[in-house]
Amino acid sequence: MNPTTVLAEVIVDQLILNGVREVVVAPGSRNAPITMAFFRAHQAGRVRLHSRIDERSAAFLALGISKASKLPAVVICTSGSAAANFHPAILEAHHSDIQLIAITADRPARLRHTGANQTTNQVSIFGDAVNVSLDIFAPAKPEVGQVAKWRAEISKALFENGPIHLNVQFEEPLLGDLEWIEPLSNGIPEVEEKIEALAHPLGKFETHGVILVGHDRAAIPMTDIEHLSENLGWPILSEDPLSSEKVTPHASLLLGNASRRELLKPKIAMVIGRLTLSRSLNSYLDLADYKIIVDLRIAEIDTARSGDEIHLTLPEVTPQKIDPEWVKLFVKSSAEIHNKVLAHLNGWSEPAVVNEFVSQLPGESALFVASSRPIRDIESFATPRSDLETFANRGLAGIDGNISTATGIALNRKKTFAVIGDLAFLHDVNGLLLGPEEVQPDLIILVVSNDGGGIFSTLPQNGVAGFERIFGTPHGRSIAQVAESYGIPAIEVRTLEALGAQIARDTKGIRVIVALMPDRESNAKLLKQISADLD
Repeated sequence: MNPTTVLAEVIVDQLILNGVREVVVAPGSRNAPITMAFFRAHQAGRVRLHSRIDERSAAFLALGISKASKLPAVVICTSGSAAANFHPAILEAHHSDIQLIAITADRPARLRHTGANQTTNQVSIFGDAVNVSLDIFAPAKPEVGQVAKWRAEISKALFENGPIHLNVQFEEPLLGDLEWIEPLSNGIPEVEEKIEALAHPLGKFETHGVILVGHDRAAIPMTDIEHLSENLGWPILSEDPLSSEKVTPHASLLLGNASRRELLKPKIAMVIGRLTLSRSLNSYLDLADYKIIVDLRIAEIDTARSGDEIHLTLPEVTPQKIDPEWVKLFVKSSAEIHNKVLAHLNGWSEPAVVNEFVSQLPGESALFVASSRPIRDIESFATPRSDLETFANRGLAGIDGNISTATGIALNRKKTFAVIGDLAFLHDVNGLLLGPEEVQPDLIILVVSNDGGGIFSTLPQNGVAGFERIFGTPHGRSIAQVAESYGIPAIEVRTLEALGAQIARDTKGIRVIVALMPDRESNAKLLKQISADLD
C-alpha cells in the first residue's frame, strides 16, 4: 500500500466529481503522483490534460479555461519556487471572482525550515487571494475512513467561489499501487448546489438615470442589462462597446469633455461591475446625485466599495414611465461624436487598426482584449456590435499571462481572436511554447507593435528625464521572428487592407498578425488631436 498514490487518486476523482474537466500540468518530480493520476483520468476520457513548462503561463492557461468554460480548471506544479509562479494568475482570478484550483505539490511538513532541497513554507503562500487553502497529507499508516475525510475536505473547499489552493504533501515513494484498506470510492459526498444571490427591489428611480457598465459586467449577462435599461429608460454606457449594439458608442470620448458631461448629467447612476478604464466615466459618475452599485464581489472582495444602494445582483424593477427626450439626448450626442471619430480612422494608426480589426471579426467569434492601450482603443473607437463574446483580464488589469489566457479561452471556443500590445506579447511569449502532443486551438493574435510601452506616451510622465529607458522600454525585436522561433506562423502588415485580408484567411491553429505601427509619440499626438477636435 502506498498512501501517496492513493491520496493523489482520491483527490483527482473528487475534483472530477465536483466538476473539473480540464487540468494544466507543469512538469516536476514531487507532483508526479497527482500528475499521473490526472493522466490516467485523461486516458479514461474523464478530463482533458494540457502540459506547459512555464508555471506562470500554465496558471494563466487554466484561468482562460475557467473563464470560457465557467467550470473550475486545475493547475498543478512541483514544490519550491514553482508555486510562487502561480500567484499572478491567482490574484487575477481572485479579483475577477473566477474559480481556479491551484495544486502545489509539497515535501512532508517535517522538512520545512530544515534546509531541505526545494522546500519552503507553501502553506497559505497565496495569502487572502484564495478563499480556501488546505494542507493535505496522507497518514503514515492506512486508516479506515480516511478516504471519506479527504473527499469531504475537497468537496467543501470547492463550494467556495474564487480561487482555492490545495497544498499536498507527498511522501516518498512517489510511485506505487492503488491498494488500500477500503474502497477508494468510499465516502463520496453529495455535491451541493451553490446559492445564488437574491435580487432586491430597486430603492430609487429617476427618469434621468444612466447605467454604467464595467468591462466584465460583474459576470451579468448583457441581455439582462439591456432588459433593465428598457424597463428604466436609462441609456447604457459601457467600457466594452462590443458587448451590445444597444450601448452608447464612444462613451469615454463622449464624456471626455466637461460641458458634455454637464449636458448629460444624471440624477441617478447605476454602476454594474467596476469602472477601471477611463477617467471620463468616473468623472461622469461623480456628477450623479444618487449612486447604485451592482457587483457580487462586494460581498467578499471589494468590501470597501460604497454607494447609496448596494446590490449583489441586478435589482428587481418594473417598467417605469420614461422620458424619451433623455434617451434621444444621448443618441444625438453620441452620433455627433461618431461622425467626428470616423474622420480620424482612415489612415494607418493604432486606433484605426484596432477599430478595423474588431469590425472585421466574423460573428460568433470570441475575442480576448489585452490591457493597456488595446482595450482603451476599443472602448473609445469601436462601433458597438452584439455578435462577439469578449474577454479580458480586468481583475488586476496586468499585461502578464495574456497569450496563455487567450489560449485557454480558445481551447473552449471554435474561433478566437486576441488583440495584444507588443510588450504584453513578449511578457507571456512562453505561452506559445506548445509540445508536439498539445492541442493547438484556432487562435489569431493581432499584436499592435510600436516597439515599447505606448500607453506611457499618453500619461503625465511622457518626456521626463530617462523616459525611454524607464517607461518607453523599446525592445528592438521583430515580433514576427519571435513568434516564428516558437513555431508559430506570423506575418507583418502595414495597411488596413492587408490587415483585413489576414483576418479573412481561414486558417487552423495559432497564427500571429503583427501590425507595425509608427512611433509611439505620433500615436500620443493623434489621440490628443482627436480629443481636441471633439471639444
